[in-house]
Amino acid sequence: MDKDTFLKHYQNMKSTIDRLRRGRTIVLLGDSETYREFLESEYGLSDPMIITTVKKKAGDRFTHIMEIKNMNDQYFIVAPKQKKTLEMQLRLYSYGYEDFEDCFFFNHDKITIDEGVKDYTDGYGNHIHAPSCRVVLDEYVCMADISVDESCTFGEESFITVKTVGGARVNIEKKCTFEDNVTFSVFGDGCIDIGSGTTFVRNTEVTVLAGMKLGIGKDCLFSCEIKLYCGDGHAIFDVTERKRINTQDKNNPKNIISIADHVWVGMRSIILNKTVIGQSSVVGAGSVVKGIFPNNCILAGNPARIIRKNTTWSANSLRNDMAHIPEEYIDLTSEE
Repeated sequence: MDKDTFLKHYQNMKSTIDRLRRGRTIVLLGDSETYREFLESEYGLSDPMIITTVKKKAGDRFTHIMEIKNMNDQYFIVAPKQKKTLEMQLRLYSYGYEDFEDCFFFNHDKITIDEGVKDYTDGYGNHIHAPSCRVVLDEYVCMADISVDESCTFGEESFITVKTVGGARVNIEKKCTFEDNVTFSVFGDGCIDIGSGTTFVRNTEVTVLAGMKLGIGKDCLFSCEIKLYCGDGHAIFDVTERKRINTQDKNNPKNIISIADHVWVGMRSIILNKTVIGQSSVVGAGSVVKGIFPNNCILAGNPARIIRKNTTWSANSLRNDMAHIPEEYIDLTSEE
């Protein structure tokens, strides 16, 4: 992660650390120039004590932890980059410092919450309710909020991964189905909302980058081998103005994929950032979709374009009449 990302992470966890340390002096386990800058900016602490658990060398400016052994009433240890391991936790415990109670590691091991675990919370502000789904939190992940209704079903190798920092949010409503190998990767403060009764068949990758939002309505159907990519992946700049032209600003209406209720997406389609698809529309197989499309239409091609209007669809391939289709999905295509 770059400096700005680390600073964001430190700011996100500031209130948690302040609550845990209870006024004690912050000391660092291992050096971090970025965190020292953060301490000076936020607390006016310009020269924090830096401790080590290894043997000191001549001229080493670090302080060995033995010098503050059992002084947890005075000091609170923060590890900006040092990896949290069981060995390190036990070593600190032997010196009188208990994880979260007397010390805080920003860099934790990858956390896997398997299906069957109804609720998970931790000291990093992560809250997971996904009893039918495996959720993976990568290193440094904090403040993730994942809510998957208990009636949803996930097939083999279908799971949610949260990456980097920032407070990602995922909300999946009732009776959604995710068959084999449907994976979700959400970065930073990215957001995913999926309405009830939506189905993903198999071999689909959903990626939502930091600051981006993916919204999928109810009763949608996604076929196989589909990719949804909410975000550009890399920064793009205008060299004449020397400004970024694809900023990942949260709540920017351009940084979305919005798919309304009852949309059918055909196999091997790719749906890109800045896309809106209206209710009851159909995306033809193999389409590359980017742009704004109305309701009750069929779009197809690369790039996708409207090929027919005033249509709707049904998951029941044997019916030749429309009697079973809810009236809310039967409408003329909007001309706006």
